[in-house]
Amino acid sequence: MKKNMLMISVVGLLAAMAIIQICDAKPTGKSLYNKSIGTYTGRVILTDTVPPAEVVDIVTAVIYSINTFNIEKVADLYTPNAVVADDEPPYSWNGPTAGVQWVNAVEQACKDNRLTKLTGTIDAINVFHQTAENVYVVVPVTYTGKLPGKQIFKVEGAFTFVLRMIDGKWMIKSQVWMPKKAM
Repeated sequence: MKKNMLMISVVGLLAAMAIIQICDAKPTGKSLYNKSIGTYTGRVILTDTVPPAEVVDIVTAVIYSINTFNIEKVADLYTPNAVVADDEPPYSWNGPTAGVQWVNAVEQACKDNRLTKLTGTIDAINVFHQTAENVYVVVPVTYTGKLPGKQIFKVEGAFTFVLRMIDGKWMIKSQVWMPKKAM
């Protein structure tokens, strides 16, 4: 009797673990229709919310480039048809120099508003999806700085990045800033 109870417990535990993995699984985006049984089947790839190091390096370089307004850090990170959107005029930049244009626009906004010591910090990433050729990642960020009269500047939000694999290298296809107050 004890052996049967132990066997049932082990089988139940294994079934529960399998269900948890399936529930946490991310679909590959490919869905196949099986004519013989009249249903759709698809492959599932288990993923984590932690992007690979090369993706983290790219988004970190972009976010921290604002700390020093270093355009060299972002100069070669964007696809030829990249799009960057932000809440600073002119609100969007296109092409391989989109990142450079964005850094320059943020630097100009800081000068216009006399904002100094602008510093970005990255919070935990909870949204990340990847295929062989694409990455989608949402990166929560907090920017702080100093305004005239010793006022503290603080804005929270998130960048949504889409990266594409081009010639063996991850490059930014789109980058969108969404301030928390807009959510």
